[in-house]
Amino acid sequence: MNTEQTYLDLGTIENLASFLSEEKLKALFNSYLVDSENILSSLVTVIAENNVKEAIRLVHSLKSTSANVGAILFSEMAKSLEQIARDAKLDDLHSQLDALNNLFNLTRQAIKQLEIMKAD
Repeated sequence: MNTEQTYLDLGTIENLASFLSEEKLKALFNSYLVDSENILSSLVTVIAENNVKEAIRLVHSLKSTSANVGAILFSEMAKSLEQIARDAKLDDLHSQLDALNNLFNLTRQAIKQLEIMKAD
């Protein structure tokens, strides 16, 4: 199994490709990657500040946007972390940040392997 199939729901991506031009689909993925990196960075800060409400908002955003672009495993992990944040267990959430970042990096690699991302 290739990495795209492991980390991405190709059905979701095919659905997006059915109504977005290649240029817009590529822009969507690029925007998703940048936004997710920013959210992951912000998450470190809000956990350090013990800001439960913002931590919930950030992981919820990761969950939703990841599902929308077919990054299904990353979305599922964000969903579980959202529940941890809702339970106000920020220490537990903090302990999962490395795993979340690692999964994001694998997801990013899978996205970059998509034909649409290789095209110029």
